[in-house]
Amino acid sequence: MLIQTASSIIRPAYFAGSCYPANEQKLSDLLDSVVVSPHHLTLSGESVRKSAQAIIAPHIDFRVGLSAYGPAYYALSDSDADVFVVLATSHYGWGSLFIPTFQHFSTPHGVVKTDHELLRKLYEKLPHLTKDDSAHREEHSIEFEVVFLQRFFGSRDFSILPILVTSFYPLMQPYKNGMILPTANGDFMSFCDALREILAASGKKVAFIASGDMAHIGRKFDDPYDAATMLLTVEEEDKHLLHAMETSNASAYFQRIAAVDDAYKICGLPPVYTTLELAGCTNGSSLAYEQWHERSTRSAVTYSSVAYYDIAL
Repeated sequence: MLIQTASSIIRPAYFAGSCYPANEQKLSDLLDSVVVSPHHLTLSGESVRKSAQAIIAPHIDFRVGLSAYGPAYYALSDSDADVFVVLATSHYGWGSLFIPTFQHFSTPHGVVKTDHELLRKLYEKLPHLTKDDSAHREEHSIEFEVVFLQRFFGSRDFSILPILVTSFYPLMQPYKNGMILPTANGDFMSFCDALREILAASGKKVAFIASGDMAHIGRKFDDPYDAATMLLTVEEEDKHLLHAMETSNASAYFQRIAAVDDAYKICGLPPVYTTLELAGCTNGSSLAYEQWHERSTRSAVTYSSVAYYDIAL
């Protein structure tokens, strides 16, 4: 039985025509321009390898940060996964830690199917998991990843598990009070254990996508300073986070952010931490790092991409 949702069964391509072309050919040309290249390099200057089993990709607006997506989807481009688990930042929905949806996702290249069988099994194991998927309606963090997936895997059968992950800020307070990591949180671990078990039992080939950006600083984000004065400081801090991400050290990643009370507003924290713990990612490679400085608002966003070549599942 299909669980009723707050919105239609097919989610429209909400940002087509604004953040990316609504025309199929123009979109293909745009995505191909950053993915289809034999010359992608990692941050260390080595050639990007294909056969990634998990990636961390940005979800920044294509109009300003498209190039950082390229090496991540190049690394994933030969995947034979049956299902892509997309864990993404929730910008508009809170309350529940995880927000799945049964909706399929429309793109200019066609419709990407959500794996209803896996989701039903997840709800059987976690009956209290929220059924309100309204946070997905205007959310870009999954849509942007799905556009890439449909472009490069649309010629074969695949499905997605689209799951938004809400703020981890409430989990930082127990950590600050007693050095307790999110893995000690019952809701977090119940979700990870249940989904890991379902995926393993399915017999399906699985790949993971964590959709998340890094720092958000400056006046636009309610900071009492101009972003230009902090770009170098944030870059140094981001290097520590990238190292933790590349080495799959979820604890170090969380601890670094929590130590400063998430002062730089790392929106990728929830999906990245969840992916590293859930999938057991190893053998990582940092692919891209960029800063978008919006001078008109005296603000900036930083973002990156990472590929992993081994997962525990």
